[in-house]
Amino acid sequence: MKINKIKRMSRKFSMLFACIAFMSISSCDQDFEDINNAWDSKLYKAEVPGLFNGLISKMIKTSHHNRIPTAWLYQWNQSAAMYAASGYRLDDHVSQPWQNFYKDMANYREMERIIAESDDAANMTNISAMAKIIMSYKAINLALLYGDMPFTDAGKAFISPDDFRPAYDTQQFVIETALTDIGTAVTSLSGDAAQISIGASETLFGNDLDKWRKFANSIRLKYAMVIRDKDAAFADPIITDALSKSLLAPDETFSLDPNVITDLQINRGGFYRGNAYVRMGSTMWESMSSDNAVDGSGIYDLRTPLLFEPNEDDEWIPYPQNPDNTTATVTGNPHVDGRLNTDWYVNRSNFASLNVYYTNIRTIPQILVSGSEISFIKAELYNRGVGGVTADAAMAETNYNEGITASVNFWYNIAMTEPLWVVGKPTAMPTTVELDAMLANAAVAYDADAAVALSQIYEQSWISLFHQPFDSWNLQRRTGNATPFATPSPTSLVLDFNRLTYPASERETNRENWKTANGGSDLETDKTWFQQ
Repeated sequence: MKINKIKRMSRKFSMLFACIAFMSISSCDQDFEDINNAWDSKLYKAEVPGLFNGLISKMIKTSHHNRIPTAWLYQWNQSAAMYAASGYRLDDHVSQPWQNFYKDMANYREMERIIAESDDAANMTNISAMAKIIMSYKAINLALLYGDMPFTDAGKAFISPDDFRPAYDTQQFVIETALTDIGTAVTSLSGDAAQISIGASETLFGNDLDKWRKFANSIRLKYAMVIRDKDAAFADPIITDALSKSLLAPDETFSLDPNVITDLQINRGGFYRGNAYVRMGSTMWESMSSDNAVDGSGIYDLRTPLLFEPNEDDEWIPYPQNPDNTTATVTGNPHVDGRLNTDWYVNRSNFASLNVYYTNIRTIPQILVSGSEISFIKAELYNRGVGGVTADAAMAETNYNEGITASVNFWYNIAMTEPLWVVGKPTAMPTTVELDAMLANAAVAYDADAAVALSQIYEQSWISLFHQPFDSWNLQRRTGNATPFATPSPTSLVLDFNRLTYPASERETNRENWKTANGGSDLETDKTWFQQ
């Protein structure tokens, strides 16, 4: 009975929190067996399909960074502007990414144990490989959020009491180990008919091994590029290998899609209401319009009216990235649900805002990796001539244009197919003439000077990652603010923001390892290993 209780707990608590709960239960079982029993006396057994699907189901939290308010990410990477101090404390949110990852690590280790002890272990290679890819993806994301973290011994608290307080591994070790693991896992995927399928429990790609291979190779390329300038000797062979394998095409996107996954809805609205004080910022505006004409006549980016909306007077007035005492007070609450369902014209702001359809529609997919993203990575590789790739301006331009076109088409398709999207809904995909005009604009047209062209690649990649603000922030950090960036004022609330601080539980229950990892310094301004 106690073993089953511990297994149930492994699905409810993070590694460190679970240690405390385990010790409490062990000391309180005496004479309280009946109280500790489930009310209906049911016992639950962990099984591979359920554990695997649990890893996938939490990818929505991982990709959306476990309730870290998206509005904060937009402020850090300057995809939007902050107009007031938020009443939400960011340190109230730093625990959830940490806890969710270690819950998954405990369940992942349990799943691996079950597979290893099964008579059919040899026929579950694909299941192990897919789970390894998922957990490696999650580990890289967590390391990019915090820096150093427990990894080698993570999730082992239920195996041995010696692992209640795991040591931290460096960010470099975590990312590079995870990338190596993904490479090993994707190689082991087998089309052998003897391989066991977990059927409907594989809700990510529906047991399509070709999609798993594309996903694995694409994220290997994606994250190898994140660390490439810090460890080229490690990253370059991965980049070269990934480029030789099947990758996402420009018009392909791997996502958690409510239109495909039954009963999935992604509610982002709360990230933009109440204390989420963001509006369209001047940094983004300057990358979408050739001038400040409030009628929008200078707008050359076809995505502008899909990602943003004009103010209450139908004027395009962005909020300054660095406001001063002459900046008007912001009015309106444009992200209320009622604007979708009753009257779109109420509660609008005096500044241009994020499009209410974008922020409130719950069936917009959450992107894991997109073909547009891969195209921009290729463009950078050909522009710079790194990663085993020979510099080739023509190839760089081709991939650059493909990345922009794919991103524009993605958002037109979203707006056209979403039933709730009414005001400003496009009636057709952009024409070749419209796309060519955008690509030919002086600010967008690929420059003959490689250095200028590289800045264009970063700018257009940054725009295309609007729906992936964490990846946009990674791009900003790994390039040393080479994305569009207005230097924040010394009083800015998002000045020099480089990482999340660790949860308070780490200082309290794993203090020695926490202190060894950071020397007692745990600041948002501390740069992590991969940053320039």
